[in-house]
Amino acid sequence: MKHERLAVAAFACLLLAGSGLAQQAEPPTKIGFIYVQRAIAGTDEGKIRLKEMDDWARPRQDELARLDKEIGDLKREIMSRQGAASEDALSQLNRDLVSKQREFEDKQRIAKRDLEERQQALQKELGGKLRDIVTAYAEQNRYAAVMVLDTLNLVYLAPSTDLTDMVTKMYNEKYPLAAKAPAATPPK
Repeated sequence: MKHERLAVAAFACLLLAGSGLAQQAEPPTKIGFIYVQRAIAGTDEGKIRLKEMDDWARPRQDELARLDKEIGDLKREIMSRQGAASEDALSQLNRDLVSKQREFEDKQRIAKRDLEERQQALQKELGGKLRDIVTAYAEQNRYAAVMVLDTLNLVYLAPSTDLTDMVTKMYNEKYPLAAKAPAATPPK
């Protein structure tokens, strides 16, 4: 009998200890959101990389603007010379116009493709780092899920669920810009 009571008491202690552990190991219940584009643009590395992308794109935009102006000039010239210029001269202007339009479209298509490739590469690289930071933060702070914020389908978002600023801060701490900055060249 004594052994039965001891066994029951031991079993009860195990149950109580187990329930205490179960309460401590409750599953995570919080949900968070991150606006990836804002996070990337908010990091020190992202700011520099986006500026580099803008610097890369600027000459292409200037070239497209120049070609667009040439196309507009050719169109105006054709309109102004209607009825006054020879058929051969107008045909040549129309061929020049078509050639410029094709050149514009080709350069525009190539620039768009190259820009999209660069953007995807940047998002893949920095997004991978962000994912690692978000994962670590979510695990440490008991988040059940952290999702990419889609503002098009958003009706309401509690400010406490937007983790973008926190993740951006953590990114800058984990990947400080000084470690990646090229060595300064001495002034000439």
